[in-house]
Amino acid sequence: MDKAISNLTLNIDTLWVINCAILVFIMQAGFMCMESGLSRHKNSINVALKNAADFGVSVVMFWTLGFGLMFGTSYNGIIGTDLFFFKTNISEYQTYFVFQAMFVATAATIISGAVAERMKFAGYLIITVLSTAIIYPIIGHWAWSSSYLSKLYSSNRIENATSGWLAEMGFVDFAGSTIVHSVGGWIALAGVLILGARIGKYSEANKGKFTGSSFPLAILGTLILWFGWFGFNGGSNGAMDETVPLILINTFLAAAFGLLTGLVISYITKKKPDPMYVVLGPLAGLVAITASCNSVNSISAIIIGIVGCIVAILTAELLERFEIDDVVGAIPVHLAAGVWGTLAVAIFSDLEILGTELSRMEQLKVQAIGIISVGIFS
Repeated sequence: MDKAISNLTLNIDTLWVINCAILVFIMQAGFMCMESGLSRHKNSINVALKNAADFGVSVVMFWTLGFGLMFGTSYNGIIGTDLFFFKTNISEYQTYFVFQAMFVATAATIISGAVAERMKFAGYLIITVLSTAIIYPIIGHWAWSSSYLSKLYSSNRIENATSGWLAEMGFVDFAGSTIVHSVGGWIALAGVLILGARIGKYSEANKGKFTGSSFPLAILGTLILWFGWFGFNGGSNGAMDETVPLILINTFLAAAFGLLTGLVISYITKKKPDPMYVVLGPLAGLVAITASCNSVNSISAIIIGIVGCIVAILTAELLERFEIDDVVGAIPVHLAAGVWGTLAVAIFSDLEILGTELSRMEQLKVQAIGIISVGIFS
């Protein structure tokens, strides 16, 4: 009987993670809609093609190299050394690979929106190869000794599954505020600084001309992303257990209050609902709660979502002031809100759930070390 219950539980957990992986895949469509809608009409097709192409490139590079660098046997907590050209007959491993491949595609596609309208198609694919085969997997190895993967290792008696150096320090990022979103945001920031602004973007003659091709499409993309985020955060639990409802409600509340915060700020500053704020608000709330959705209560999740939106809007205004041209707001949403969300782990989380045996100040210090090291490497 115990064996039958154990097998049933394992199958339910596997089904849950597979379903969540499918939800994360839907986010690719959300990114495509949002980025195409916020790009000018003449470049919207190019942006859509980049989103489709980077998914294929991401999965292939993650299969050949990235998964091994990220989850292979650790060399001094810095890099994985096996599991390249990934193959296995163990269904749990297969499920985990599919789920993680969706994450790496998300990190890659964040970059495309920020550098839209200024980068050759081939150049963008080179960035995708570097980010998905090297940058993201190595950073992921530093920080993610996933509870799900650890459970698989122990159940299959694999001895040499060691943690990365950030994880050993006690760094916590449940579903990737830093490991997924900030990595994409840091690379996007580097890209737009090197490329410079779109020609004429900040000239007085072109004021108001650099608007998106379709705000309804952009808002549709935002809602699709919100929908997919339940899989993004829920699947990171690795199992269908009593933690999942908390994860989902925290995800929902942070996004909803992020949206309302964006609307309020829009009415205060512009006397009308600004479509860009409606896009930034919920997405910033979602990115911010991603790191701590399993370890905070609902009130904390609301605060994290509200502050995430404020941080993203302030960052967007700062970028405009310094004439740093981010077409879709990828840097404010994924980098700035991701940094805030990672710090919020130490501020709001239940320390018993974190299980790092660090005080709040020690946890905050470790979170800051993680943010800085990831930023520099990216």
